[in-house]
Amino acid sequence: MSVDPARAQALAELAARLGHRFRDPEMLERALTHTSHANEAGVEARHNEPFEFLGDAVLGFAVSDLLHRHEPEGPEGVKSRVRAHLVSEPSLARRADLLGLPDLLRLGRGEEKTGGRRKAALWADAYEAVIAALYLDGGIAAAHRFVERDFGDEIATFPHDATLDHKSALQELLQSRGQAVPEYVVVSESGPSHRPRFRVECRIAGRPVSSGEGSSKKVAHQEAARRALELLR
Repeated sequence: MSVDPARAQALAELAARLGHRFRDPEMLERALTHTSHANEAGVEARHNEPFEFLGDAVLGFAVSDLLHRHEPEGPEGVKSRVRAHLVSEPSLARRADLLGLPDLLRLGRGEEKTGGRRKAALWADAYEAVIAALYLDGGIAAAHRFVERDFGDEIATFPHDATLDHKSALQELLQSRGQAVPEYVVVSESGPSHRPRFRVECRIAGRPVSSGEGSSKKVAHQEAARRALELLR
């Protein structure tokens, strides 16, 4: 595959941030290629969806392994909640942004025009795909090294910061202040039936305080509550 020098340099810089020298740089390019770009280019089989599937599994394993090593006898339920939080869409989207993935995504013209480059869901998907690229190019060791580096600080706080139920934490904070419990309102639904997107507002005393998005109402509720907590604290 022909890659222009500027693109090649940008991918090399990303590889350096990932801490891995790719034997096959095309792995990284594919991880950043959205289906819309592949469809328009007539190379439908070369998008990143298969990588997302694999990266999700590799990431889940690596995070589970790190959590177990950090707290071998820790409660299973707590570790499951911590893992779910760490690999959630908002968490992965934030990490993708820090890596500079949004600017490197290859999107189709239609997706670009409709604001695809600003969609957190695409950022999170690309992050999972990059994990798969690391795994396919360098094996589980390469993927695990990166995951340990990227998640290590947060895992090190386990179990002290493991409540992670932002809705409950927000309700407790408001009740301790004598305020009304929050209300969550779905303000929009989008996307196909197999990949829906929900946007939820968190309202306190009828006033919108924050909003959150996610692939389910539950995820969107938690993200809205998390943002409200940040504001109130």
